[in-house]
Amino acid sequence: MKRSLLLLTLILSLLLLSLAGMLSGAASALSPYTTWTMGPGGRLFLTQDAYIPIDEIDLPLSGPDELFFAPDGFLYVADTGNGRIVKLDQDFEIVAEFGRGVLEAPTGLFIDEDGVFYIADARKNTIVILDGEGGLINEFGRPSEPLFGRRREFLPRKIVVDARKNLYIVSEGSVDGLVMMNTNGNFIGYFGANMAEMSFRMILQRMFLTREQLEQLVRNEAASPSNVAIDERSLIYTVTAGTARNRSIRKFTIVGQNLFDDVYGSSTFRDLHVSSADGLLTAVDANGRIYEYDLNGSLLFVFGAPDRGEQRLGMLANPSAIERIGDKLYVLDKDKSAIVIYRATDFASRVHEGVRLYMEGLYEEAQPYFEEVLTYNGLFILAYQAIADAHFKRGAYAQALEYYRYAEDRNGYSEAFWELRNIVLQRHLGNGLVALFGLWVAGSVFTRLERNRGWLEPLRHRLHALRRVRLIDDFVFLFRFIRHPADSFYYIKVNERGSLFFAFLLYGWVVFARIASLYLTGFIFSPYASPTQIRVLTEFIYAVLPIALWNAANYLVSTISDGEGRLRDVIIGTAYSLFPYALFALPIALLSNLLTLNEIFIYTFSTQLMWFWVGVMLFIMVKEVHNYSVSETIKNILTTLFTMAMFLLTGYILYVLFNQLYEFVHAIVQEVGLRV
Repeated sequence: MKRSLLLLTLILSLLLLSLAGMLSGAASALSPYTTWTMGPGGRLFLTQDAYIPIDEIDLPLSGPDELFFAPDGFLYVADTGNGRIVKLDQDFEIVAEFGRGVLEAPTGLFIDEDGVFYIADARKNTIVILDGEGGLINEFGRPSEPLFGRRREFLPRKIVVDARKNLYIVSEGSVDGLVMMNTNGNFIGYFGANMAEMSFRMILQRMFLTREQLEQLVRNEAASPSNVAIDERSLIYTVTAGTARNRSIRKFTIVGQNLFDDVYGSSTFRDLHVSSADGLLTAVDANGRIYEYDLNGSLLFVFGAPDRGEQRLGMLANPSAIERIGDKLYVLDKDKSAIVIYRATDFASRVHEGVRLYMEGLYEEAQPYFEEVLTYNGLFILAYQAIADAHFKRGAYAQALEYYRYAEDRNGYSEAFWELRNIVLQRHLGNGLVALFGLWVAGSVFTRLERNRGWLEPLRHRLHALRRVRLIDDFVFLFRFIRHPADSFYYIKVNERGSLFFAFLLYGWVVFARIASLYLTGFIFSPYASPTQIRVLTEFIYAVLPIALWNAANYLVSTISDGEGRLRDVIIGTAYSLFPYALFALPIALLSNLLTLNEIFIYTFSTQLMWFWVGVMLFIMVKEVHNYSVSETIKNILTTLFTMAMFLLTGYILYVLFNQLYEFVHAIVQEVGLRV
């Protein structure tokens, strides 16, 4: 019943999403953008407005680059073009300025609990520390310590300060990460470095180019962080522009370990803000899109649009900073010299309240909020995650299991299944062992009586007679084959056993086992979160294509390398070599439904053993069918694999060429049609 209600909720949510504009009412009319949320399969889905733009405040500033909400409750802006820091009151009027005559181009700003200003000046390339009245406390530039690096430049752009008064500085071009310094200007070390990405092309270059040639190429170095934020626990967050979107935002522990492994983001992030009290992380990119996450990196909303001259409220031309105050977002637009204000909708407020409780570990208290969220959007995947955690904490493991599956959380599903399995074992293990022992005793008694009285002898004679049918004999031969593969390949070669018809039946069995195993494999080990994601035609091609390429390539290679096997022998031998897969793929898939991640070794070892067995069979097949020595067999297999790769490359090139030819001809036909 509950499963049916969930499916009904998903269907209704799709209908609601299609009518999101009407449901949002006036709020939608004010939003010049659409809002998306993370849904099943790691894809974005349209959802109701999370924020609506309510105001745009023009400021008498020049190229402002930083916005900071200080502990005293006021907003401060780094007026970069005018070389000052300005303080705004509740009406966004400038009530004070700091750093005039000391600063030249401030781009980074942090204010601590004592009201001390920490400023990164991009023109002077120095860090400036001012007291609450604007008086100069200290100013320092490039560290003099040898550990900083003799050739490293110091180009400070952004800055945050932790509770111990350690400074974390974004230095433009710093491939070693953030520069850590103390308030006296002493260098402490580097923190939170990004990892350099190594492409296949770079690997080939390092393999074949000389040292002189490599020195002429652009060095492969890690990207430099472009902005930084810090939370109340002194955990550091960074964004890095120009990197892969799933690695552009990072969260570090105090020892520098990254906690965000694969977070959906943007390759053009400009700034980010962390609100520990709300459990929210917000970032803005160069395209005017705002990303909101919980503190675990789960994407909640994406919204926003670039301003290309439309001048519509809520669109951003060149965002440079973002801050959150209560249920409002404040985004600083550098080109407009303005602050754009967004307010959370009722829908987003429900999500935020649920997230706040969830981040505090109050799963059961958060559950009602997320259940209400699902009535608005049944594709909101974080809601399923939170409800699953609430059920798990309550001990309702069966319900948790169901929601973890909807949330596509394999770790949570594994934990819930472990607990549920333990309960079942505790209740029924004793009875099950007694039943198994009874079956063993009954089987032993029956076997002894059958030997004496021959009850099954007529059945054995009938089965033996059926072996006169070639198809049945070939099937029985399979089990002799896996015990004595070398002799069996010889019988295939001299036409005493095996047939093309049965070989193609085996291939069909293999393909069926491949596709069926995808449906039968347990959720924990399945590559698909849902059976509906399985593309049968694609999986059919993935199964058939390697078999066809292997048979063709191996036969062609063998004909030019003194192989004795015919094409018939290769086809039949390959089919029989795949028998371990056909025999064990489905049982392993069924077994996976009884395992958790704690027993992943059993699943992986079984799978690897099956494929190793297939590999050994193929090796013996090539050796016996073509009458090769061991070294000749290895050479033949490697050449076969290379030939298969060349087939694929040739096919891809032909596909590209014919696709371009088709587009060319199609364009000519369209042109002729327009002129006639």
